Amino acid sequence: MTEPLLSGDPQHLGRIRLSGRLGAGGMGQVFLGRTAGGRLVAVKTVHAHLAAEPHYRERFRREAAAARAVTGAYTAAVLDADPDAEVPWLATAYLPGVTLRRTVARAGPLPVAAVRACGAALAEALAAIHAAGIVHRDLKPSNVLITADGPRVIDFGIARLTGSPLSALTSAEDIIGTPGFIAPEQVTEGVEVTAAADVFALGAVLVFAATGEGPFGRAGAAVLLYRAVHDAPELGEVPWEVRDLAARCLDKDPDRRPGVPEVLAALKEPGAPLWWREGPVGALVREAEPRDAPGPTGSREGTPAEPEDTPAEPEDTPADPEDTPAVTEARTASRARRRALGRRALLGAAGSGAAGLVVWAGLRSFGAGPEEIPALDWKLTGGSRSPGALRWSRTAEEGLVDGVLLATGAAGVLLAHGSDGFGSTQGAVHALGTADGAARWSAGSRAEVPRLWGVVGGVLVAPELKDTGIALKDGAEAEVRGLGVVAPGWFVAAGAGVAAGAGPDVVAYTESGGKELAGPSWKLRSTGPWSRPALAGRALLLTGPAPTPVTCYDVSDGRVLWKQPKVEGPVVATGTDGRRFHLLTGSGVLHVLDVRTGAHLAGPSLGLRPGAGASALAYAHGTGLAHAAGQVTGFDPVTGKRRWSVASTGLESSWRALPGGTGHAPPVAGGLLLHRPGPGVVRAVRLADGTKQWERAGGTGASRPPVVAGSTVYAATGATCTAYALTSGDPARTWTAPGTITDLAADASGWYARLDKRTVQAVNRV
Repeated sequence: MTEPLLSGDPQHLGRIRLSGRLGAGGMGQVFLGRTAGGRLVAVKTVHAHLAAEPHYRERFRREAAAARAVTGAYTAAVLDADPDAEVPWLATAYLPGVTLRRTVARAGPLPVAAVRACGAALAEALAAIHAAGIVHRDLKPSNVLITADGPRVIDFGIARLTGSPLSALTSAEDIIGTPGFIAPEQVTEGVEVTAAADVFALGAVLVFAATGEGPFGRAGAAVLLYRAVHDAPELGEVPWEVRDLAARCLDKDPDRRPGVPEVLAALKEPGAPLWWREGPVGALVREAEPRDAPGPTGSREGTPAEPEDTPAEPEDTPADPEDTPAVTEARTASRARRRALGRRALLGAAGSGAAGLVVWAGLRSFGAGPEEIPALDWKLTGGSRSPGALRWSRTAEEGLVDGVLLATGAAGVLLAHGSDGFGSTQGAVHALGTADGAARWSAGSRAEVPRLWGVVGGVLVAPELKDTGIALKDGAEAEVRGLGVVAPGWFVAAGAGVAAGAGPDVVAYTESGGKELAGPSWKLRSTGPWSRPALAGRALLLTGPAPTPVTCYDVSDGRVLWKQPKVEGPVVATGTDGRRFHLLTGSGVLHVLDVRTGAHLAGPSLGLRPGAGASALAYAHGTGLAHAAGQVTGFDPVTGKRRWSVASTGLESSWRALPGGTGHAPPVAGGLLLHRPGPGVVRAVRLADGTKQWERAGGTGASRPPVVAGSTVYAATGATCTAYALTSGDPARTWTAPGTITDLAADASGWYARLDKRTVQAVNRV
């Protein structure tokens, strides 16, 4: 899909005039351009913040050299490149087409004759690649492009140009490739990586083309890596005509695999069908062919090599927290040492069984950061600027839209998480412009929607994405750091750092020496999980299992500020008004503690029987709020005494989740609380006394928490969304969406929704 250039995009690169965007990823962007002679080209660039780092500029230079060295009918020709430009770029022939991954997802597994012909074409491509002294190292279905002239192998982002003969390509810092297609030697220390690794990947691609799944099934990255090293491939569904060859290609021992010439001889047949021109596959390829060259404002199907950035080495992983009972100073490790620790963590686990690999996967988000990022191929449909009209929509014609998150403030983006929905371990978060739905940037993620994502001060923070924050304006690394180095159950962002809890450990990271975070600034451990954090300024309140007293730490250095042993029983929710901490226990007692001294100011009972995970505390406009046991209770934030109580539905349909998994926030505005007293009903009550201002009912099905933008309340139930006046509750308009509204957000220009798991849409305010 070709999209218009954005205001900050270059108009020319070298002698190439750019006309549109083809995609974006963690490493850079891909543009559609035209040479002075009129030839269409795909131009890949590197993000400016990465181009400033020698490591990434060298990686791009290596990719350009590798791609230039390869010639052949089954690869994409490099036409021009300037890796030393201010914005490094690489131009290849524009190849409208569809990846093998997408082909199989939409048209199903290929017939046997097509599998053989495709395999022969890929073997010819590998022969040309290896003849140039290169090992591709990341052959996979999304790097095989089906064009009108047949299959092409694309993306040399992690290939190595080594000269001849081929030699070891993996250093002690490298774990690169794609789980499910990566050869065992690529994740085994001290083993030479040769052209045989590409033969292994070719065997895996044959299995995928024939069955719709890779040879090691569907699983997380760590499990797939373990299976590649230790388990036999699953070939029961592979047609017998290619099963034996696939098995030989997938041999664990590189020396026992067939060479590329032998693979080609086994697959090549005179008069092989032109399968890419026939049936459903041919229709997909024809869909991708441009009817004419798109202009700067054009938008049309037609995809070149999918702009997925290739995996780099794993991100840095610090040493495990020391097993100490109190806060300790953490030794600062160098960036190189932390990278080596991450490498050894994987290798050690690979020798000890699947459980070890799963632990490693929990500590590291495989595919996060500037690694492989699925291309944004959701269809963009433009709308109208008229009041109440559809502004734009994005639809995933295959794959899933798993979640959306509105970035409030000046950033002007809607964050949408997507995955291909076909067992991939990779997902991506795409930043879409709220005004037009255009892609701003993308960041790699796991296939599952980030559990703890949220926006803090113009920065997207999500441990599952990467170990830094992500600036909303351009996707660059931001100043909040340390998010990805533990597998947190929660995190709180404080200034330029973060504190995160993972089981018995709490690890805090603060910025040190500019942008570089050398290591954890402090850490602590207890006999059980720390949970229910609350942050007031620099005061971080933590609760632990009995008999651990409630403890308050200075988030900047881990000093214990105070302990309060009077809080008895499990704490199910915490909150703060900035001067006092509020803690709700399972027995319904509300404890009020002084933030500065920890003094126990009050401890009345609210008459509730709250449950862990279904309760929340908040503060708004001089009133404390407790959502628990089917009620919303207003209380005095100083004395803790109950002021009023109203019936309410469950927490998830009433209050939105806060960033970091630390609680929920109620929709409040103009001295009113919006909540749901029953299914499909929205009610506004006065925060001061709990009296009803207005109540409206409408829609059937699951309800989402109401959202407020200015003087308008938006409430969604099932497939309907209604806009109400904040003060009077008068309905302004009701919309019926073409699917169930599963996420809802709003800003001054209108409302946004995820529909089922296929569509994201923006609608103008009335």
